[in-house]
Amino acid sequence: MHFDDDALFRYAEGTSANTEEIETHVSACGQCSNRVGGHRAVVDALRTAETWNDDVPAPRQFVLDVVAFAARAKQEEAHARTLCDEILSGPSSWWPQRLRKAENAYTAGMVKELLERIRTMLETSPAAALQVTALAIDVAHALDVTSYPCDYVVKLRAQAFRDHAYVLSFMGRYPDALDFADRAKRLFEQVPLPEYDLARLALVRASILRCTDRAPEAIKLAREAAETFRRYGDTARWSSARMWEGACIFETGRAEDALAVFNTLEGEASLDSVSRVRLINSIAVCHRQLSQFEPAAIYLKRAAEEFALLGMETEATRSRSSLGQTLLAAGHAREAIPVLRQAWREFDQFDLVADAALAALQLAEAMLHIGNAAEVAAISRDLIARFTAAGMTSRAITALSFLREAVAIGQATPSLVRHVHDFMRELPAERPRLFAPHPADSLGE
Repeated sequence: MHFDDDALFRYAEGTSANTEEIETHVSACGQCSNRVGGHRAVVDALRTAETWNDDVPAPRQFVLDVVAFAARAKQEEAHARTLCDEILSGPSSWWPQRLRKAENAYTAGMVKELLERIRTMLETSPAAALQVTALAIDVAHALDVTSYPCDYVVKLRAQAFRDHAYVLSFMGRYPDALDFADRAKRLFEQVPLPEYDLARLALVRASILRCTDRAPEAIKLAREAAETFRRYGDTARWSSARMWEGACIFETGRAEDALAVFNTLEGEASLDSVSRVRLINSIAVCHRQLSQFEPAAIYLKRAAEEFALLGMETEATRSRSSLGQTLLAAGHAREAIPVLRQAWREFDQFDLVADAALAALQLAEAMLHIGNAAEVAAISRDLIARFTAAGMTSRAITALSFLREAVAIGQATPSLVRHVHDFMRELPAERPRLFAPHPADSLGE
């Protein structure tokens, strides 16, 4: 839910009766934040004597122009909401054609509405969210820069690139994500006072770099972004940046230091419900890395349940997969099997190929622990077929083929499966390395 313009205007001029509630919402909502910025420009102009001086008409005209543009923007966004309800239904392959045929669809309001839609869509259908950000980019580039205030269109294009980069990163397409993040950075640097937007982009870049073996760079970006948000008084995004810093520290192998960062945020009032569940999940992962399996399982079960309550099915599945991995690491293979089987099935439904493969390999490891090698062979064949059909990297297929052959000759062990799992987990970084059998599981032994 968003606040109406009257409430946001009173907040901007400092006369609102619920300032704290609006501030919390605005800090996490780009749409309302932009509207508040426009209202503050009006308030500042109204407070100057020149605005009311008949001998100086320009400032008063500026106020009229701002008010007129705010009304136009509100109309565009309302029209875009109605159009998006019609356009973004049915198969996503229909959406581009529907958008092209829609009347008065290529507006700044449409770009903002499309980017707003991905926030709820991403957790249930990442592929659909990617289609939406692609549409936002197309609309933003079709806008006439002379039809809007200075740099407004440039900033919208940068925001569309940034959100597209984030969705690509969410889907594990890191090289493409970094390319779009770089494009967004070049555009943001062209607009006045870009520090806040660059800080938001820095968190997207940090999420990409963390997953591409560049964690030290990601830590630096997250810290700098946190400092910018602190200066702007945005406590919600400050907390988010600190969480990213903790996640990046974790990637360097310093789980205890990361846990210390996360523990300081557990009682942070500025965290929204989504961020709070993400924090719970992060604390759990740190405990698991430190071999503290009991608290890890408790936190992960709680995270999976709360993500599901929020409708964040993808994240619920990730937490469920981590819970299965934790049970397996704790020596509870039988308890882990149904959890990992469910995670594999759900990742597959979400078209998250890499995550599905990792969950399947963890399931295979659990199966070997209870002596069920037959299903491990079936899992290997299934993954090879899926990876081949999807045109995935040949290195992944090589590793899976090795596992299949090991099962066929009765040489597969849990440690071998874990070796293949760890190799495939590193593949998104696109490291130029070859798969080799684990020394303890060579077929020649």
